[in-house]
Amino acid sequence: MERLLSVVVMLRVSGMPIVECWDLEKLPLLGVPDAAFIGCGDRPGLTVERELRVLVLGQLALQSGQVVWDVGAGNGAVSIEVARLFPQSQVYAIEQTVSGISAIEFNGARFGLQNLFSIRGTAPEILHRLRPPNRIFIGCRGAGLTKILGVCALRLLPGGSMVLVLDVLEDVATVLSWIGDRVRREPYWSYRILQVQLSRSLLAGDVTRFVPLCPVSMITIDRLLD
Repeated sequence: MERLLSVVVMLRVSGMPIVECWDLEKLPLLGVPDAAFIGCGDRPGLTVERELRVLVLGQLALQSGQVVWDVGAGNGAVSIEVARLFPQSQVYAIEQTVSGISAIEFNGARFGLQNLFSIRGTAPEILHRLRPPNRIFIGCRGAGLTKILGVCALRLLPGGSMVLVLDVLEDVATVLSWIGDRVRREPYWSYRILQVQLSRSLLAGDVTRFVPLCPVSMITIDRLLD
């Protein structure tokens, strides 16, 4: 049988990644366009969409001078929004992948942020080394979610809040089970859920259609003052 050979040519491009050119001075204070962020090359689609970012920021109920954790930060889109809005706050973007950390650092430098700190490490282990937070955004999912919640609850300051964005029903069930157990032992916890289903308009020829974003459950967990 005749063999077919394939040749793959890989070119290394010097310099920083190419992104769409934006005048940073003209970007909105809230709701930076998705295209203004560089993504993670090996994991496309990790940018939290602008519409969801705005809702996350609202649920976090941020104030100036806070310590904010972004656990599973991806390319840092949420962290950058927070750092831009609150330059007096300290924002820790925690990500375990090299590509994610590179994207966070590139995006942070591009926006000229001095209060954004990229932290490479695996949650929850890395969380013990950080300053106790006033607010936490959790964008990661999966088997380690319960342990991450446990450490976040331990470190979260009284009066603080955690916000999770989940697109898998099993993760929602895991979080609700964790909350139920926590409230029974520590009654100063409360929570609320926002079900989010959004669509964007898309011009298709001479007609306009709606393209849905992935539906998510946004769970906000508040630690009341002791």
